[in-house]
Amino acid sequence: MCFTVTFNYTPRLQFVVYGAIALLSILLGHPLFLVIHWLLPLAVGQPLLRFVLLAEHTGCTHDDNYLTNTRTTLTLWPLRFLMWNLPYHAEHHLYPSIPFNALSQAHLKLNPHFKRVDPGYLYVCASDNCWCTGCGK
Repeated sequence: MCFTVTFNYTPRLQFVVYGAIALLSILLGHPLFLVIHWLLPLAVGQPLLRFVLLAEHTGCTHDDNYLTNTRTTLTLWPLRFLMWNLPYHAEHHLYPSIPFNALSQAHLKLNPHFKRVDPGYLYVCASDNCWCTGCGK
């Protein structure tokens, strides 16, 4: 019997790069560089990003049908701008090659075909209970 062992070097490489950056910032006399420019933004941004990511798929089907397995969330233009128009998430999944600046035009044409088009992220999480794994419609 022959066994093949495969290694994923990406986490190891990532660990080495992060360690080198941490060591370099300490050696250069700026130990707070990582805290201010990496860990703090990560701690603030990751919960917000998780909220958005949960809303994009919670309560949708678990199949390969891009018309039903994700949703478009109609949100305020500043959020659409900051997220490169990815609240048009169903359009992005259906046609990933559409540039971010054309997703709103794609939405106008594709909207009648989508099962889930919701008025905002707070609405989605309130109606589909995206706060826990496995919850939703």
